[in-house]
Amino acid sequence: MSKTPKAAPATKADKDITAAPMPDPKRLPVTFVNTVAGAGFVNGVVNITFAVARFTPTADANDTLTDLEVASRLRMDLYCAQELHKTLGVIIAQNTKPATKQN
Repeated sequence: MSKTPKAAPATKADKDITAAPMPDPKRLPVTFVNTVAGAGFVNGVVNITFAVARFTPTADANDTLTDLEVASRLRMDLYCAQELHKTLGVIIAQNTKPATKQN
């Protein structure tokens, strides 16, 4: 009989947005992105293309070439897009509130 792994303890930042433990048997990689390169809505599907900035050294040691490269593409139904919108709104609000003043 296998045991269900326990989720890591929640940190202060995780308290308002939590998810049930979820298996990740394929151990999918995390992809870092810098910007939304494109987005659209076709046939009930939200399409978002994310890009990452690359900094490539040039022959001049004091210069780099900065370019964007597609990093990932997400496709989701409208309901999932609404969930993502709500979740991002909460995360952004939690992390952009001014610090409280202490007397």
